[in-house]
Amino acid sequence: MSAIGGIYNFDRLPVHFEMVSALEEGLASRGPDGGGHFVTGSIAFVYRALHTNKESRREIQPLVTSHGHILCWDGRLDNREELIHSLLSQLGSDETDAEIVMAAYLQWGIDFLPRIIGGYALSLWDPFLNSLILARDPIGSHDLYYYRTPKRIMWSTDLGLLLELSEVNLEVNEHYIAGYLTRLPEPWQTPFKNFAAVPPAHAVMLRKQSVQVQRFWGLNPDHEIRYKTDSEYEQHFRELFREAVKSCLRSDRTVWCDLSGGLDSSSVVCMADQLINNGEAQAPALETVSCLRDRSPSSNETKFIRYVEEKIGKAGHHLPESEFPVSFAPALNASIIPNPLDIFDSYHRKVNELMRFSGARVRLCGNGGDEILNSVPSPSAELSDPLVNGNFLQLLRGLRSWSRERKKPYLKVLWQDTLLPTLPRPLQVALRHGPVKRLPVWLDPQFLKRTNLRELMLGPNDPFGFYLPSSRSQCIGFLSAVRDTSAGYVRLLQDVDIRLPILHRPLVEFMQAIPKNQRIRPGETRSLQRRALRDLLPKEILRRKGKGNPAEAIFRALCHEFTNVHCLLSESYVARYGYVNQRALMAAFERSRFGDKRAAEFFRIISLELWLRSLEQRRPRSKRNVSAMGSPEARLAETCSMA
Repeated sequence: MSAIGGIYNFDRLPVHFEMVSALEEGLASRGPDGGGHFVTGSIAFVYRALHTNKESRREIQPLVTSHGHILCWDGRLDNREELIHSLLSQLGSDETDAEIVMAAYLQWGIDFLPRIIGGYALSLWDPFLNSLILARDPIGSHDLYYYRTPKRIMWSTDLGLLLELSEVNLEVNEHYIAGYLTRLPEPWQTPFKNFAAVPPAHAVMLRKQSVQVQRFWGLNPDHEIRYKTDSEYEQHFRELFREAVKSCLRSDRTVWCDLSGGLDSSSVVCMADQLINNGEAQAPALETVSCLRDRSPSSNETKFIRYVEEKIGKAGHHLPESEFPVSFAPALNASIIPNPLDIFDSYHRKVNELMRFSGARVRLCGNGGDEILNSVPSPSAELSDPLVNGNFLQLLRGLRSWSRERKKPYLKVLWQDTLLPTLPRPLQVALRHGPVKRLPVWLDPQFLKRTNLRELMLGPNDPFGFYLPSSRSQCIGFLSAVRDTSAGYVRLLQDVDIRLPILHRPLVEFMQAIPKNQRIRPGETRSLQRRALRDLLPKEILRRKGKGNPAEAIFRALCHEFTNVHCLLSESYVARYGYVNQRALMAAFERSRFGDKRAAEFFRIISLELWLRSLEQRRPRSKRNVSAMGSPEARLAETCSMA
């Protein structure tokens, strides 16, 4: 991904060149293909390029029009042809993504944003309105942060650089921490007070000192797609999925793709392979990379990976757990945010190395499939819809069916899976519904109260106004996927452009608009995906009912490093900050070594503990660099001595 940044002084005083230089220098590592800056009076734009396709190599950014409009664009424009056709009068001969986006703004003003499909972050200055626009795509696939004072606003794709340039004392945002410890933090939050992220599908608009955050795209509760036959849904899905993968294959270098053996990554790999072999994609070739859990039998997906490799006729890169193990020590390298994926640091570092050696810059992932394509059979959607619609005969039939399926009493299914999900959220919290009951016992009660953490456990609210519980559930699934993507955990560990075909906007809109019985059917999760791709995927993948997860590998690492982690948590910063009860935490941790199934919960608290300690290292009084403290093992020992 390329990098963008900038500074805008509200008092119209000129931007100091030293600040521009520091911003450009700080972003240089993210943009090996050059870039530049543009300064005019009280505003400065900075751009550093990481080219991924032939069109991007012709871009000159910051892009400045003859009338003084300025644009920095970090992204991939998927509906290029559609926009070019609509903007013929505005466009010149150079049809780069940045030129098209600028032409769209000049044609439609702020309404240009919902017309753009793709993954991106952008900053745009309009000299006639004296306004600045910061915007991010609907899934948050690219980072963009900002810091505002009474005198200026600074923005950057690199949060760490923004913290450094602001020169303020860092204060922890405990509402972000609450989101981190439950499901996922809100997409506009960062771990630091006074530093914010541009929310996905939103524009942050500044005019003088006035700031407005406005949603420019959302799911439409009135949009429905209804066909007469299953085959029509299947054909439409396949067309959209094909276009989603094709858009993500827009690269003039070999594209890499994760292959876990699950239904989602396998679908992306098989479709990408078909498109490249047919000459329908810009990418010249495809490579796959897989983590083999050779030490964790319950997580080992090797045979399913092999089925896909046989289907495409090409073996991929295999990184076994025995050589690239899960470990808590590398987390002391200290991501700028608490990152639960730091424990997979050795795997991601090797992928980076392999891709860098091959010259690849794009990596596809199957993230979002669980939420968008429906991987978990839930009685709530099927039972709550007829309750809301007053169709009690259908409700009774469904209750009998799910009572047998779940082997639960009829009345228990009626209460837990039918009535409770329709109640207002505060009432669900009061009744300890669903995930609220599964809160870790070691969380501090006052912290729970201060951050309203129990309600956070229920997941995102529906901001769009869906009426039926099944539609609302699908919408919340999408918003959960957005939280996961916008958190940026994978991007912090990778030096390449991460692309997510399953979260392609037209596909998301389609899955939201179709009937729920097309998405999921009794005894068949991901019904539409399986039916639509039956000729594409190996039959062994199509028949899969579930998939492996890294829980065993995490538990193994926890047991292997038990002494060091015990030392780490025995006088924990998470307790000093008031997030957990120290005694309850250690009691639960002691149980984990004896096979407590909830041991995997600790990987987030351990990552948070290490992050808090690294934050102490960043304090002005010491200004120590954690990464200069030697090996990960030595740093873990040092951390234990600090306790």
